[in-house]
Amino acid sequence: MDPATLTLASFLKIVTHLESRDISDVYDSRVQQVQVLYHGYTVDFRHQLWRIQEESVCARLSKTGSAAEQRDCSRMASRLFVETCHALQQRGRAAHLDTRTMYCKAAATYKPLRDPYAGMTPAQREARKALEAAQKRAERACNRYVLDALSSNSLEVLRLRQRYCRESERLSSRLKGP
Repeated sequence: MDPATLTLASFLKIVTHLESRDISDVYDSRVQQVQVLYHGYTVDFRHQLWRIQEESVCARLSKTGSAAEQRDCSRMASRLFVETCHALQQRGRAAHLDTRTMYCKAAATYKPLRDPYAGMTPAQREARKALEAAQKRAERACNRYVLDALSSNSLEVLRLRQRYCRESERLSSRLKGP
């Protein structure tokens, strides 16, 4: 291929790539994964169609991070959304409207995780943790007997399923409170 044809082919390839990228960027049709280093925290989230997917905020910590790390990341994400919204509003018309709307909506609606034991005395915290542990045991037993009941006609298995499932529901309602 001669140099002029090669140059034209490269140019067309770049322009075609940019046009398709620009179209998907304009409509934000693909899920975009974002990671931002913000005040020492890595805040990650996904967005699509100019909406931040709230369940994806700090999702990388859901399996590997402690509850405290998840809460800290979620608090930082909330602050990031608010600050980004304000910065984009300051830029006025120079800011991309859809991006500004996305961050400002997240700033208004995203609720960071909170400490479920905040405001409790140590005795209340221990009682709550014991209640949570009992509910999890009852739920596991309920699930086990539900599966056993599928393959058994035993009245004892059905009785145990009913007992543990009721116990799980009772403890769940106590955890939710009045």
